[in-house]
Amino acid sequence: MLTADVTVVAAALLGPFPTLSLQAFDPTTVTDASPTFRAAASFFLTVLFGGAVIYRDGGRIEAAVESSRRRPLVAALYGLMAFGVVTFFVAYALSQLANLGVGATAVGVIGVVVLGIALLTLGGLGFAVVGVWVTEVFGGRDPWIGLVGVGAVSAIAWLVLPVVVSLVVWLAIAAVGIGGPAREWVHGSAQPAQSA
Repeated sequence: MLTADVTVVAAALLGPFPTLSLQAFDPTTVTDASPTFRAAASFFLTVLFGGAVIYRDGGRIEAAVESSRRRPLVAALYGLMAFGVVTFFVAYALSQLANLGVGATAVGVIGVVVLGIALLTLGGLGFAVVGVWVTEVFGGRDPWIGLVGVGAVSAIAWLVLPVVVSLVVWLAIAAVGIGGPAREWVHGSAQPAQSA
């Protein structure tokens, strides 16, 4: 069963370019996959992108944790707005490319890849922040443990809940993590970096 899921998704994503169409990126590709495959993909992508954030910007995560911790509900709203803004700008850029005469198939493929990477990067930041936050609540110091734990919670949601509810859980976790820094950026209230 898992092999069939991987085949369907791989064919949609890695099919030969000339025959690749926008229908290959239909959202039903995700909903047709088994819950096990969705859970594994969620865990892998969350840990991959969140781990990249921890590896690259580990020192800045503490400030993001603190800003999200101050007002978590407001952070969730700003996080959702951040996802919306990124989606809007990617869609706008793609519409401009389409107006320049770039082929619809190429624009569609580029759009899905760019939007996917942008949303997964934002989600990775959010999961890294929430993972560090959870680790600190339980007295731990390793951000990787928190990231893996929060990624496991998301994977369990994808395994046992309907697709729409699982997506809401994933977005909620990521939005809380990115919302604090997004709020500070919007309002210009971030503390200036201390010079050495």
